[in-house]
This record gives sequence, structure tokens and C-alpha cells, in this order.
Amino acid sequence: MKKLTALLTMLGLATTLCAAEKTLKVKATNPSLKSRSAVPVVIKLDSETTSAVVKRGDYEIPCQLDDLNDDGINDELSFLTDMAANETQEFTVTLSSDGSPKAYDKRTYGYIGIRDRSEKEPKHQRINSVTFPKDTNPYNYIYPHGAVMENDIIGFRVYCDHRQSIDLYGHRHRKMDIAETGFYTTPLQRLQGYGEDVLYTGSTYGCGALHGWDGKNAIMFENVRNTTQTIVCEGPVRTIVDITNKAWRPTPDCKPVDIVTRYILYYGHRDVEVQVKFSRPVPDLQLSTGIVDIVEGSEEFSDKAGLRGDWGRACAGNNPKVYDTITVGLGIYVPPAYYKSDSHYTDGKPRLPNQAYVQVVGTKNDSLHYWFTATSHIEIFGFSNKDAWFQWLREWKEELEKPIIINKE
Repeated sequence: MKKLTALLTMLGLATTLCAAEKTLKVKATNPSLKSRSAVPVVIKLDSETTSAVVKRGDYEIPCQLDDLNDDGINDELSFLTDMAANETQEFTVTLSSDGSPKAYDKRTYGYIGIRDRSEKEPKHQRINSVTFPKDTNPYNYIYPHGAVMENDIIGFRVYCDHRQSIDLYGHRHRKMDIAETGFYTTPLQRLQGYGEDVLYTGSTYGCGALHGWDGKNAIMFENVRNTTQTIVCEGPVRTIVDITNKAWRPTPDCKPVDIVTRYILYYGHRDVEVQVKFSRPVPDLQLSTGIVDIVEGSEEFSDKAGLRGDWGRACAGNNPKVYDTITVGLGIYVPPAYYKSDSHYTDGKPRLPNQAYVQVVGTKNDSLHYWFTATSHIEIFGFSNKDAWFQWLREWKEELEKPIIINKE
């Protein structure tokens, strides 16, 4: 009996030793003269981590562990903090290889579904990832026509066809509700204060998709081996959506290249961070991003240095019998390392032209980085006019150009 007790004690000790715990001291400094809210702090993990706790003093901060490449190992820890001007904050981060991530309120949402065509009570099947071979048109088979990302302020969807345009879902109040509306808000839900689709993207970038560029027109993703949409994560801090295009050939003489476009939406933000990764350096590729030139009364803003915005009235689906015509504001910022010039595209259709404010971009290596943002007049917490929106865009760029400084010990 004594031998058995000793053996069990040794096994318990071994289990404890195997469940390694690591404590980090993290400092975050805001270099700006302005206060900031919901500032993301992202820490890359260099050891196996299955659970984590973040504290500032005695206060526990919701955090999120993310496996970014689906290999079963968490790659990053993220959390959010509010910071005063020039403030430095200290955090204690405890990482463990034992247990599961703590359960916090889910404040972001990511979704793709397989469409159920039942007429009475459709039950769309939620999935994490879906791949479409070349020469297929998944548009009417995926619900709601592509991957969705949402937080308390705003929502977007990435269309699953060759356009991969980004559509805008406006919120009336600061709460998530796409899980209930499915992007298709009913008249009753609208009266109850739910958000709704507020933009007509057409065959353009929408809010800020990445396309090729031939000098006059955008080149989309018709010529690929396959396309995959993936919900990488959702949780208390952020949701991430990946769009992978395999063997893309924007022009006949272009060597095929794989491209992964990652969209990151944080809780408390109206902007999306876009990280693009290519399978090889692409100094030969002409690329573009941009925002749809809203047809009705569109007014443009550009600083000719990577920041661009517009303001106008849009009708989702170009169907005023179903959707209201709503004032929206869009914005995009491309850092100097990738920005080349401004341009404009239109197909000249007399009734409803597809047109866009274009940012011609490129990279000398295998990555590219930019942000886009949006607002709509249905927000009770939003912007009253174009001047307020364009001023916010200027301040947004200043903030992006002065990221917080993170040090860990």
C-alpha cells in the first residue's frame, strides 16, 4: 500500500512538472499625445500554451488564445486596454500548458454557413472553412454569400465569388446581431433596432478588398486553382477571417502565386487590419485596393499619401423596394511601404456604374499590410456629416502611424 501511495505521489508530481507555467511581465506604452480605447496588445507565443490569465494589478483582463494556422498549437495571445496619452501600463501574463482557455463573454463573431434552401424554416449549417474549385460559383450556396465578421460597432462580409468584395453591415446600437438577422434584416427587426446591410458593392473592392491591377481596371480572382474561406477565430478580443487563393494568375504571363488575405476585427473597433501573405516575393505584381465610389452624391477625400475616404448615399443590393437608402462613409489607409498612387475605376454603365476610388499598391517582398474602416448614418453613436468623418480618418491615420510599444520580460 505504501509503494502504491508513493507511486501515485510521483505520478502526480510528474504531471505537475509537465504542466509548465510561465509568467511574463508586459509593458505597453502609448507614444501618442491622445488617449486611446480598446488598444490591442498581441503577444507571440514561443511555448505550448493552452490557458492564460492577464492582470493589470489585481484586475483581470479578458484575453484570447488563437491557433492561427490550424496545427493545434496556439500562436498568439491578445487582449485590449484603454490608455491615456503617453501612458505606460504594466501587465502580468500567466501562461500554462495545462487546462483550457478561460471563458469570457464572446464579443466578436465570425461565421460561414452552408445554405439550407428549405422554404419554411431554413437551418443553415455552420462551418469553419470551405474550399471552392476553379470554375464553380458558390455564391448562392454559401450563407450569407460569404464569410462574416462582426463586433459591437460594425459588421462585414467577404463575398465568396471571384470579386471577394467586402460588404458593410451597419449597427444602430452597439451590439452584435448578425447571428439573428443573417445579414438579411426583416422590417420588424429593423423597427426593433437591429442593424442591416447598408452598402452596394457591385463589382468593386467594396470596403477594401485586395485585387490585381492592369493600369486601368481591377483584376479579380477568376484565374485561380481554388479559393478557401476560413473563420480562424472569434472570441472576447477579436475575430479573424482568412481568404486563401491558390495559384492565382492575374495575367497570362504571371507565374502562379498563392495569396492569403487575413482580416482582423477587434472588439471596440470600426476598422479592420488586413495582413496579406504571398507564397513568394511579388515585386512583379501590380496590385490594388480601394473603396467603392458610392453612386449617389459621393464625395471623396484623399491626402495623396495612402489615406482615402468617401461619403455618400447607398442602397444595398440596389433594391430600394427592399432596402433603405442610407448615408455611409468609407475609409482606407495604406502605409508608405506599399502605397504607390491614387486612381479611379468605372465601367461606364449608364444606370448603375461599378466605380471605385483605387489605391494602387505593391510590395517588394512577400507581404503587404493595410487597414480599412466604415460608418453608416443608422449608428446612433456615429458621425453626423462628411466633415466629421473625414476628420476622424485623419486622426485614425495618425494613430495607426504611432502604434503602441510592447516590451515583455
